[in-house]
Amino acid sequence: MKNQVFVYCRKSQEDEERQALSIPSQIEALEKLAKRDGLELVTPYYEESQSAKKPGRPIFNQLLKDMESQQVKKILVWNPDRLSRNSVDSGQIIYMMDRNVLDEIITPTQVFRNNPNDKFLFNILCGQAKLENDNRGINAKRGMGTKAGMGWMPSSSPLGYKNTPDRKKGFKVIVKDEERFDLVKRLFLEVIKGKQAIEVYKEASEIWKLTNQHGQIFSRSTFYNILNKPFYYGEFEYPQGSGNWFNGHHEPMITREQFDIVQKALGKFGKPVAHTHTFDLTGLFRCQKCGSAITASQKTKHYLGTGRIVTYTYYHCTKKNKKIKCDSKPLTEADVLKQLDTLLIKLTPDQDFINWSNKWLSVIHKDESGFKEEKLKSQQTELSNIERRLNKLLDMKLDETIDDLTYKEKKQILEAKKNEIKVKLDSTTDDLDDWRTKVENTIEFARVCQYKFNSGSRADKQMILMTIGANLIFNTDKLVDVKLKPEYGILADKQNWSEKYKGWLEPQKYTDIMEKNDDLRPANPVWLPRLDSNQGPAA
Repeated sequence: MKNQVFVYCRKSQEDEERQALSIPSQIEALEKLAKRDGLELVTPYYEESQSAKKPGRPIFNQLLKDMESQQVKKILVWNPDRLSRNSVDSGQIIYMMDRNVLDEIITPTQVFRNNPNDKFLFNILCGQAKLENDNRGINAKRGMGTKAGMGWMPSSSPLGYKNTPDRKKGFKVIVKDEERFDLVKRLFLEVIKGKQAIEVYKEASEIWKLTNQHGQIFSRSTFYNILNKPFYYGEFEYPQGSGNWFNGHHEPMITREQFDIVQKALGKFGKPVAHTHTFDLTGLFRCQKCGSAITASQKTKHYLGTGRIVTYTYYHCTKKNKKIKCDSKPLTEADVLKQLDTLLIKLTPDQDFINWSNKWLSVIHKDESGFKEEKLKSQQTELSNIERRLNKLLDMKLDETIDDLTYKEKKQILEAKKNEIKVKLDSTTDDLDDWRTKVENTIEFARVCQYKFNSGSRADKQMILMTIGANLIFNTDKLVDVKLKPEYGILADKQNWSEKYKGWLEPQKYTDIMEKNDDLRPANPVWLPRLDSNQGPAA
């Protein structure tokens, strides 16, 4: 049984794993490897078409049981992530090695034996696969939030609309379903005319033959869900139940007024949508006292002396944390907007500063690019040297001047170094222009954010505050407290630059460049606090 191995192959249909070899291709590669290394393959093979993101794969679990009972101590697999992309399954495999039930995990590029280093490396590779899964989930949520902010509901389209089938996933938008749009609209119009909702449903299903996207007559509950869905007049909530509402870019089927009429007609079946979602800043802030969300409400005041009726908007704590007695006070919308406007003015850079900083960015970028190009060449040379060593190592194996075990060990070390250099190489390439773009984008965003906040939509206001702030708080002193992200905090603190950075020194090469180019001298000495009042270098 010493050379007997179980073969495990897995292929998932999820997007992130579609680049993996098919199961027949995996088997072909593994059979070639077994023939080369004299391994005896135990049949039948363990073949599975299921994601490994969660534990519970039946074929994988059967493999582990068979290892316990049949005393086969080796697994042949195309890649470690075929075995596991979650911490539970990775832990099971390593624990089997700890108990000497499993001796080796063999792949076409390396062998993981029952020793601390190999188990550690295997755990890292499976952990990396899990990290990729986790990051995809985070990025997907972030992408869906961005898509919602752009006015496109990030979910399947409701009846009467369809997702654009010709676009890739993540770029689909919702458009009219020409076949059903007018019929669904007629559902609303018939109720508005005074017909009983149940009669409209019977007509739609029995006479109009209105079906869903799968050609089936929709249920009565689906019918009422349609009549209760704000999407049809042009708005949607995302995520569901979050209180964050967005104006959709899709074509509305009815008006808001028509929707409200339908809700009244439905009576207990209707779900009138509160107007709280029209408040610009709900869903962003937290209460300093109890940590609950900040919501908003309107109050109407009638002034008897003048007969004037005024509606005021207040932002206040929801006080949903029952463990803390919250006594925070409400703030008027006017007060909140005034405080935020003051903050945005503070971080708006002067136009002269923008012009001056752009000139310096160009100078520094040119200098930095030269340095990084040299770094890039050095890394490329190092990569070429390792590839030459790998080729030489292969020649030595073919000439039989080294044994298989030595070859595999040295190859594993060189491959690890090669992958490390490739990561550094990619990072250097990405960084060549990345930092300058980030700085320029930050300064430009700070320049326009006050204007966009005051003139933009609810989505614009929310995007601006989420971009500049890492922590948005309403404190008990009736103040709005926005903890600015570092880059925006520096811009907002410009009145203290002279004192804060007075000890800073620029490299001599940049001082020499400025001495030869008057365009690079700042209009305000504070921008370069190491200069004296005559714009000359400080002693």
